[in-house]
Amino acid sequence: MRDVAQAAGVSVASASVALNGRSGVAADTRARILEAAERLGYRANPQAQALRRGRTSTYAFVVRNFTNPFFLDVISGAEEVAARAGASLLIADSHYSLTREAEQVRAMAGRHCAGLAIAPVGTGGSIRLWQSLRPGMPTVALNAAAPGLEGVSRVAPDNAAAVRLPLERLAELGHTHVAFLTAPRGLMADPDRLRSFRREARRLGLRGDVVPGPLTIADVHATTLRVLSASDPPTAIVANSDYTAHGVYTAVRELGLDIGGTVSVVGHDDLPTSALLDPPLATLRLDRRAMGRALMERLISHGAAQDHREPVELVERPSLGPPRHLRVASRSRARHPRSAARSPAAATTR
Repeated sequence: MRDVAQAAGVSVASASVALNGRSGVAADTRARILEAAERLGYRANPQAQALRRGRTSTYAFVVRNFTNPFFLDVISGAEEVAARAGASLLIADSHYSLTREAEQVRAMAGRHCAGLAIAPVGTGGSIRLWQSLRPGMPTVALNAAAPGLEGVSRVAPDNAAAVRLPLERLAELGHTHVAFLTAPRGLMADPDRLRSFRREARRLGLRGDVVPGPLTIADVHATTLRVLSASDPPTAIVANSDYTAHGVYTAVRELGLDIGGTVSVVGHDDLPTSALLDPPLATLRLDRRAMGRALMERLISHGAAQDHREPVELVERPSLGPPRHLRVASRSRARHPRSAARSPAAATTR
């Protein structure tokens, strides 16, 4: 800055005003300063500016699992808004580690980031850490309830509908035993989804098995093998995402079972690859980029906390069907309609 000021024949204060786009210098003086800066190759140091101002136009975004395409789409939506606002995103992946997540939040605070968006691990300890390190800076929780925390905007799917819709359809198809894959209690960020599952299973008269475990494809594969190898296995599995549903698919095939027949599978997110699976995956559709845009708008506004609930819809595909025994009974009645109608046993059953 001093070199630019000397080359332009002005004070350091005037050079600073011109280079930061503020008013206060004459047009010809500003042009002379900018020409000197270009000639000398001067570039502002964002970290030095952050130290001086106490904030930057850079925002932090910490996700749980960067390999899940859901987060990539959310980030794309967030970057649309950031680009229009002249802001930037600094992105990190916690890999479902509480320790790693806390380290990343400390690093983001040390960079004087102007706000934090986070898909947290657990109940929000890292959000509390951020608020203590950067008080007053905006915070957005993605896919997380963040219970007991104030000043936090929450951006999430309509979790109640995301559970109600598939369970109602499964009950209509004749399923009575459904497994629900979820994160372990200590790592669960959206307990409202689990509460909705228990409530809806009771309402619909379903046997609902809550199956906690790490939400990686390998762990979901191992969990599914265990669940389906039980003496009384479920006839349907509701996964937390299309990404982890891949682990369910591989386990079902490994056991020689039929997806959509022996076991129905429902995902969440409607990733582009889900319709290409064999059979195509039934899932919950939502606008992932819209969630990213809502997230970034709340970060850059620096306004009061405001939640955003993204609508969902059930997309039915062949991975969702009636249980095997109902399929067999239906085919039998179709082949022998008269004998079935005359059968005393059939009449008693009905």
